[in-house]
Amino acid sequence: MVDPFLILSLAIAIAFAVLAIRTIVSWLRQPDRRHGNLAMAMSALAVMMLLAPLLGAAGPAAQVVTDMAAVVFLISGYGLLAFRDSFVPFRPTTMRAITFAIVAVGVLDIALQLPASPDSPHSPVQTLALAATVGLWSFCILEPIVTFWVASLGRPAVEKARLRALSIGYAALLLVIITGTLAGSFNSGVRVAVDVVSLAIVPVLYVSFFPPAWLRRIWRQPEEDQFRFALHDLLLYSPDRATLADRALLWTERLIGGDAAYVIDSDGSVLAARGISLKDARSLSARAESLKGGRSVDGRAPWRSGSTLVIPLDLRQGRGAMVIVTGRLSPLFGDDELTRLQQYAASITAGLDRVSLTYTIAALERAKTDFLNVASHELRGPMTVIKGYLTMLEAGALGEVSPKARSVLPLLISKSDEVNWMVEQMIEAARLEEGRLSLKRRRTDIVELTDAAVDGVRMLLSGHEVKLDSPPHPIDADVDPDRFQIVVRNLLSNAAKYSPAGTAIHVAVRRNGDSAQVSVADEGVGISDDDQKRLFTRFGRIATDSHVQGTGLGLWLSREIARMHDGDLTVTSTAGSGSTFTMSVPLSK
Repeated sequence: MVDPFLILSLAIAIAFAVLAIRTIVSWLRQPDRRHGNLAMAMSALAVMMLLAPLLGAAGPAAQVVTDMAAVVFLISGYGLLAFRDSFVPFRPTTMRAITFAIVAVGVLDIALQLPASPDSPHSPVQTLALAATVGLWSFCILEPIVTFWVASLGRPAVEKARLRALSIGYAALLLVIITGTLAGSFNSGVRVAVDVVSLAIVPVLYVSFFPPAWLRRIWRQPEEDQFRFALHDLLLYSPDRATLADRALLWTERLIGGDAAYVIDSDGSVLAARGISLKDARSLSARAESLKGGRSVDGRAPWRSGSTLVIPLDLRQGRGAMVIVTGRLSPLFGDDELTRLQQYAASITAGLDRVSLTYTIAALERAKTDFLNVASHELRGPMTVIKGYLTMLEAGALGEVSPKARSVLPLLISKSDEVNWMVEQMIEAARLEEGRLSLKRRRTDIVELTDAAVDGVRMLLSGHEVKLDSPPHPIDADVDPDRFQIVVRNLLSNAAKYSPAGTAIHVAVRRNGDSAQVSVADEGVGISDDDQKRLFTRFGRIATDSHVQGTGLGLWLSREIARMHDGDLTVTSTAGSGSTFTMSVPLSK
């Protein structure tokens, strides 16, 4: 019958051998000090498991095996402690002292020829050496358990989970060694149970030191939940590219870990940096040549460059990069993290491009406003002079004018009024955009203001019959008289432009509940539903078969003025059946 203890012992040895091979492969793929220390520790423990069945024999060969086991045992402790040092470093003097102590105890064990069998008698010095060996190894594994757990406190979710997984891995390793050492003193049933537990712990070690993708996703989940809510604000409401890049780095550190990170713009400049100065980031970027895309197949996939992890940003202006300086506490990056970073980089790229476009659009808007401001003020003076001289010519103040010339003066005066009216619109629009349009409200009769507004644009309404329907009694409202008349004149001017000559324009003033309303209706081309959606936008124009002069500011400005009065401007229209615009303002209380 096959001995179950032998099978379990062999299975444990094989499991540790496989774990050691995994660490060695990982070290060969990424030959740094951290992976090397872990490979040394796991290989030493695997050798210990292979030597365990040979311990306890007699003879010179057994003594050699015992000496090898003691040395390998101490090497495993040193490797585990050095692996801990790669995450949370000791002071250099402390690490040198521990290394010296391990070497000294190993030499002492060999010199004293520790008995091959634990049941053999030990001299006091041998007992002391054995206690020093066990105590030193225990320190090498117990100290990291506590240190990793304490270091995890207050860390981002990913780093916290990574450190606690290592703490659990060390604890599991300690449990395997303790149970393996004490197994011989138990009865057969307990020994089998202990060996089964030891074998079951090996996968825990694997998961602790080489966390799989599904576990790393679980680690990121607390941050991912918050990230989903924050990404919308991050991409849409960051005021400038530097702020967006800085916020993006904050979430990169929280999602993935890392001691520092920085973003390189398309021109090679450092756009933002966290955990590292801009000067150091520029220096590191220049040395690492992070923008070269030759490290990946398509130039877009993330790649490692020494101690940095580079995530390309395919910006509209050119190639940029987000660079993470992988620190001691960073998790061992795998394909899952790299894929997540590539997805994240796509969002950040879109956000940075959006900010650039928004800045460009804002600059264009400022240029438009500046143009309106300058052009309107520059036109106002000359047009005032032109209108003045035309009026003087019409009145005969500049001498006799031929009948033929006199016949065109009304048209010229009307056109000058039209230009002056457009200039006034441009000035008011510029004031509104700059936040300088303020109302001087006072209690005023809406009926009287509407009459004055109609008289003020009478020349522009030539060819149209204006039918005014107003009550005989006043309708008082708290309005700015000048701005109120601007709205009415805008509506009358639009009605004249978009309706055929000879048609009537109906103006009605009435009280409607708690508000006063002024309606201007025409018999023109009407407005389709699609056109009504952009009717009150700045520079919005309606396409017609004939050219209609105007700035595209009138209706937008009129609605804004109406809303500044706590009222509104609405339209009712059907294509081909004319339009009715209604301005409403609250009545005086």
